[in-house]
Amino acid sequence: MLENLTDADYMHLLISCGRNASTYKPAWAKVLSDLGKTNSDKKIRLDELAEQLFNNYNERTQANPLPQMGQLGKKTVMEHKLAEFRLGRITKEKAVRDVTENVRVMVAQKFHTLNRLPVPRPFYTLSDDGHYIQPNASLFNVFADNQNRHLVRDMEARHSALEIGYSQFQQAFSLDVNLEKEGEEYIINAEERKDLTPLRPVLDQYQHNTCFYCGLELYEPIHVDHVIPYQAILHNEIWNLVLSHEACNEDKLDFIPSYDFIKKLKERNEFVLKSDLPFKQYLKKVLGITYQERSQKVDKQYDYAKRKIIRMWRGRDNYDPSKDENWKKYVRAVIGIY
Repeated sequence: MLENLTDADYMHLLISCGRNASTYKPAWAKVLSDLGKTNSDKKIRLDELAEQLFNNYNERTQANPLPQMGQLGKKTVMEHKLAEFRLGRITKEKAVRDVTENVRVMVAQKFHTLNRLPVPRPFYTLSDDGHYIQPNASLFNVFADNQNRHLVRDMEARHSALEIGYSQFQQAFSLDVNLEKEGEEYIINAEERKDLTPLRPVLDQYQHNTCFYCGLELYEPIHVDHVIPYQAILHNEIWNLVLSHEACNEDKLDFIPSYDFIKKLKERNEFVLKSDLPFKQYLKKVLGITYQERSQKVDKQYDYAKRKIIRMWRGRDNYDPSKDENWKKYVRAVIGIY
């Protein structure tokens, strides 16, 4: 399923769908992107890259120290060493030495694993003694000449999403439609409509930098939209939220999208479930353990909304999600559909 992808595709998938017990993978990818921009194939000492990683984390967590690990009550080696350094208990040199060893074992050796398999064209080779990184052509194919800048945004989005996931979204939310009273339908636990902009970093990495509604590259202003209209189901659950162009969102308004968009939404949610983002467990709590349960839950919400809103929206500019080959390529690579 991983054949016929570009090097940029592999980097995106490693960032978005690699295993993430901590934030190391997107942070390490950021270091690699800077290395790729140099377009130099000379090997580089691992401790130099580890120092850059340490500096990046130090800057990132100085003002807003969000958790960098998902395991309750535990911290990463990076967090421990930053705390000791800031308290003056160890020098920066000592902190970087300790971080280097951790990077060698936990990050550099495992970075290229996707769905428990190595990607076919790794971006670097770690020397046998573990002291050097040899950049490979695939790294320069992605980042030389300032190419694929959206991938750097993906790295930031993934890092932010993990931080948010580690610190929030601990409670599941009931989505059941209550049909007990004949002729009366309503949602349990209705939420007020609210600003969804903070969720952009979470959503950003699962659409491959494209608008959900037209399949074209995203550009500002970017909207966070409810696929099944908010006015029908009265909640802001992340499984129903996507990123779109302003024009696409304004064209859709609060109309019911055709079922092809619901199928694409289900695929996007399965994409999330293939990642190790903390939302994976959250979505399972909310929508169900099996694909059948999740599919039925979304269909239930969609059918309920159709009874409240009559007008159907079939997309704009002749975009058909079922014929979007670029999207299908990603779905096929990650979750095996198509």
